[in-house]
Amino acid sequence: MRKRKERGVAVVFAALLLLVLIPMVGLGVDGGVAFMLRARLSAAVDAAVLAGARSLNAGADVQSQAANATAVAQRYFNANLPPGTWGSQNPTYNVSVKQDSQYVRSVSMTASIDAPLYFMGVLGHRTAHIAITGKAQRRNVNVMLVLDRSYSMGAYIDSGGNSGWCGKCGSIPNMIAAASEFVNQFAQGSDNVGMVAFGGNYYLAPPSTNFSSLAGQIANISSSGNTGSAQALWVAYNALATLPDANGQPNGQPGALNVILFFTDGLPNGITANFAPYRFSPDNCAKGSNSMVGWIAQTHGFVDPGPTNGLFNIIATSVSDPNDGSMSELIPDRSGCNFGANSSLIYKDFSQIPPVDYYGNLTNEGMYNQPPYKTVNLAAISQPSQVGAASANAADYVAQRWRAGAINNIVPLVYTISLLDNPAEVPDPVFLNRVANSINSPIYDSTKPTGLYINTNSADQLPAAFQQIASKVLQLSQ
Repeated sequence: MRKRKERGVAVVFAALLLLVLIPMVGLGVDGGVAFMLRARLSAAVDAAVLAGARSLNAGADVQSQAANATAVAQRYFNANLPPGTWGSQNPTYNVSVKQDSQYVRSVSMTASIDAPLYFMGVLGHRTAHIAITGKAQRRNVNVMLVLDRSYSMGAYIDSGGNSGWCGKCGSIPNMIAAASEFVNQFAQGSDNVGMVAFGGNYYLAPPSTNFSSLAGQIANISSSGNTGSAQALWVAYNALATLPDANGQPNGQPGALNVILFFTDGLPNGITANFAPYRFSPDNCAKGSNSMVGWIAQTHGFVDPGPTNGLFNIIATSVSDPNDGSMSELIPDRSGCNFGANSSLIYKDFSQIPPVDYYGNLTNEGMYNQPPYKTVNLAAISQPSQVGAASANAADYVAQRWRAGAINNIVPLVYTISLLDNPAEVPDPVFLNRVANSINSPIYDSTKPTGLYINTNSADQLPAAFQQIASKVLQLSQ
């Protein structure tokens, strides 16, 4: 048996040990609670600023967008850290929305709570103050819609199996609905949004931070004309790449996310160029003129022999221009020209398809001496297949030029959507992948922005396709 003195020493030793162990256990418990509350506070702040940044597009102006982002951030914070979580006290937070640079806005939050100290309270420390700061940014977006309104977009088949056409029929209503909803995803006062609606000619709604009227312009689109893809793509890129910088100069906005969305239901079949140098009889056709700028197109399903027509005005009279490609829209400088009496007689006035279009895009070569997308005989201006091939080459050349930053070194992110409702001119997926620089493109360049090509099999799939792209753009802007 132990002696009584030894038992007394053991009791004293145990008591001294408890004096050390109890604070250590208490510190561990209190530290664990504080650590977990810090993690919850950090997660709540992160969720709040991310949600706030994503909501910066909601509101009619910058002030209402900031107010909305602040309210959303507060809701997310309270949802992720309800008052009293794990005994926490005195929650406080402050949300601020700022313009960090010309093209970047941010939502910041500083939040704090007092974590309870259950064991350390005996030492006079009843709470531990925890503070967290979080920040999320949103880049401004500049986006140009390029919308095909060509004749085939208005074609329809009724319930009796009869085919027909009208300007507001066919796939036009679905495209209008999809494009209008797409526009509504972006932030008034911060994002620049514009549109090119095209057939053979084009209508430009320049990109602007005040795009409240754009949905109305889209709603007025009606079907007419051919498919002048190259012209429409270049006009859209030029508008995007020459947006005013911080000093109001047309130098573009490289700090923003620059986007082009190209929608079509067919194949490129029109070329805009100066045809004056290629007249057979300059003394008879538009005598004295050095500029005969207009567009021509094939109108026979790319099948030879067949008509090719021109020379038409390049700018639409309105977004719903019903006369695109008609005799009433021939270029005015046509005195003495055969096409002035019959637009299908351009082959009697001009010796060839021009090797370069009005915007500097080659119709028979690729960039850097690479072969063109399609083999073409420029002398065959009377053959629909060759006019079509030259048109595709010019449109493909546009995409190569913007990937090279042809204007102000602006290289856009490009999305393409096709619609398979036109059996006479089924869209070319290879061409559309090339334009988008998607990973499925045979000339994919991983050093440039990677785009996406989406095919739709019916017009009722267009809203989902446009929404998919809007979501991707908004994700990338975060």
